[in-house]
Amino acid sequence: MRKFAILAGMFAIAACDRSKPELDKTIVQMQQISAEKDSLLKDVMQTSQFIADVNTQLATVKSRNAGNPVQGAARGTETSLTPAQQRDAIKDKIKELTDRLNEAESRLGASRNRVKELTANNAALNSQLASYDSTIAAFKTIIDNQKTEIVSLNAQLAALQTENAALRQDKAQLTTEKTQLTEEKSSLTGERNTVYYVIGTKDELLKKKIIDQAGGTLGFGKTQVPSRDLSPSDFTAIDKTKVSEIAFPKADKTYRVITRQDVSALETAPDKSGHIKGGLKITNVDKFWAASKFLIILEQ
Repeated sequence: MRKFAILAGMFAIAACDRSKPELDKTIVQMQQISAEKDSLLKDVMQTSQFIADVNTQLATVKSRNAGNPVQGAARGTETSLTPAQQRDAIKDKIKELTDRLNEAESRLGASRNRVKELTANNAALNSQLASYDSTIAAFKTIIDNQKTEIVSLNAQLAALQTENAALRQDKAQLTTEKTQLTEEKSSLTGERNTVYYVIGTKDELLKKKIIDQAGGTLGFGKTQVPSRDLSPSDFTAIDKTKVSEIAFPKADKTYRVITRQDVSALETAPDKSGHIKGGLKITNVDKFWAASKFLIILEQ
């Protein structure tokens, strides 16, 4: 409709005895003015969409930091990017946006000067220049608002970077704590599952002070009992969850368990004298080792 009005104005000018070359020149000038306005309007709209996309991407990164997915991510957003990569991409876009706004602001002045030159000595176009000045002022206001939004975007980005640094520190601390807990758990599990056994004759075990003799009268009838202070270094250490069989060194000898293990947890129970041949085969390790983690087997 506006172009029709312009053309109507042109015909009105022609009716006032204006020459055709002047009319053609005026039409071209009006078309140039209209093109300048359309171009600037397109720039402003593209920049507004650009800011909206950056805002959406910022919201996406914020939500990812919070562990919540965002629906309706910005067009062109690479959801496969990490939050750190997205922040770098947003930083680049904000810089690009700043450059575009500076360029648009420069174009406003240059465009206004071109239009002013077009309207020089042309009273009919001076009113168009006033209208164009009004459009430029409106665009200038929009650009100023967009610059304010850029300041806000930069502030949000800085906040996200600070938050991300804090999250990395928290993650590192949690990883360290998890490693420590895992090591402690492994150590405690290993300590809990480690048991000790020794097999020997009475003389050998007495010499190493692994057993003592108790009871009896005048040196007779004494029994062998575990010493009060047992040292793991005098025993063979095993993992009770992995070792369930202990072979005796001499097949022709019998042996007796003199510590407090529950021998009912063995596959073959000792005879009435408490003697066993061949070796121990433990069927219930927890039950067998419940009373003591030291096992002393005395050769008979």
